[in-house]
Amino acid sequence: MIKKLSLIFIFSIILNASVLDNKIESLIGSSEFNENKGLIEFLFKNANNFYINDKVNYIAVMEKLKENGLLKVGLNSPQEVFITFKISDDPVKSMKIISDSLTTLGYYHYFTKNLFYDEYKTLTWTISLKTEAAIDPLMLSKELAKNSCQLIDIKQEGYIKWMYVIDTSYSTLSDTQVITNNERVDFRKPLTPYFIKVSNAKSIKIISKWSNQWFPQVVFYDKHLSILNIIKENNKKSSLQLEIPEGTTYIKIDDLYTLANISRGLSVIIKE
Repeated sequence: MIKKLSLIFIFSIILNASVLDNKIESLIGSSEFNENKGLIEFLFKNANNFYINDKVNYIAVMEKLKENGLLKVGLNSPQEVFITFKISDDPVKSMKIISDSLTTLGYYHYFTKNLFYDEYKTLTWTISLKTEAAIDPLMLSKELAKNSCQLIDIKQEGYIKWMYVIDTSYSTLSDTQVITNNERVDFRKPLTPYFIKVSNAKSIKIISKWSNQWFPQVVFYDKHLSILNIIKENNKKSSLQLEIPEGTTYIKIDDLYTLANISRGLSVIIKE
């Protein structure tokens, strides 16, 4: 029995090492992998340390590769780089998470090359951008992880084509302000529209600060980021009280024309 368990354990280690090698090769390319195979075997000799719940821990793998100069994203000259995201759940919310992650990393100008939603409810989104360096997959992976997105696979082809397969079934929006019922929150000058998260809330009161010129635009979303209701006011308001639609998880608070109209901030009170 002990011998059998030992064989199973050894087989598991060998299998994990083999899978890990394949993932590393997908990340850095066959040429780089073959050229540095000895170093890679040494760095990842304890293959099980790079797994979490029987799945490859991509962030740990990429950190080790980057520390040793094996994860290269620089290009010889500005080129068009293509990134494809395969997303498992909540396509609208997932696209927002990816867009926000790219913005955080300083990538504002990119173009959608392909957008496809198949019968298996998998969204495939391909974007392109002109750059001197591919988007750092380690930095992007860390941003996605902040929103509870799990990386299933990452592949690169010749530095200019990358593909990310992402499990978003447990994703959250990390940039939202969670507001509990009967709590008053004072928001400062916004750089982007306010985005808040609520639970079992019945009403919201929004108070504009002195000297603002607020023309309200408030959007209510469910947990999948599907729109439940939109409120727009063409008249300036000093405050606004609204019923919250059933099933609301997220609320975006904006100005109909420009964020400069609420430069002194807003206060928000949620009621159960």
